[in-house]
Amino acid sequence: MSVLQSRQITRGGAMDEKICIVCGKTYRGRNKYFCSTTCAGLSKQGYKICAVCGKPFKDSPSNLNVCCSPDCSKKHRSSLHQQGVYEESIPKMRQGFRDKVDTIGPENFWTAKGWVICSPSGETYECRNLKNFIREHSELFDGTVKQAYDGFQKIKASEQGKRKRPTHSWKGWTLKSWSD
Repeated sequence: MSVLQSRQITRGGAMDEKICIVCGKTYRGRNKYFCSTTCAGLSKQGYKICAVCGKPFKDSPSNLNVCCSPDCSKKHRSSLHQQGVYEESIPKMRQGFRDKVDTIGPENFWTAKGWVICSPSGETYECRNLKNFIREHSELFDGTVKQAYDGFQKIKASEQGKRKRPTHSWKGWTLKSWSD
């Protein structure tokens, strides 16, 4: 038996009284599903029933909203959290991100840029993903990875004219070029 048939009330074997699928009123008439043309029109406009309060609300059928208001949405998300629906989502997302980085490699990371840097002794290094280069060659740099990376970022900003007090080297290291 379909949902629409289950909403109809039968008396004595004949389907005399029916329940409108939009407003829930009992009616008699020729139409199988709607008590009036108003309810028939509303059904075609994409109304949904709120998962929390049960009120009908207008929404596109292709939209994924299941609640009529931000308050109902908050209650719905809270109930989903209590049911444990989201428990594994963040660890799964983080693991997927790690797997993607492992697959493509840190040099080909989608935000990686090309850098050409010069050491205090005059050696030139060309790399893609500067932070990864500093991590892998930490013996070349004085200070932490963050300090070295920030030093090169300041040199780059100075070259672009974005700093009030420009700097052109960090502990003897200079920046020859970069690509964005």
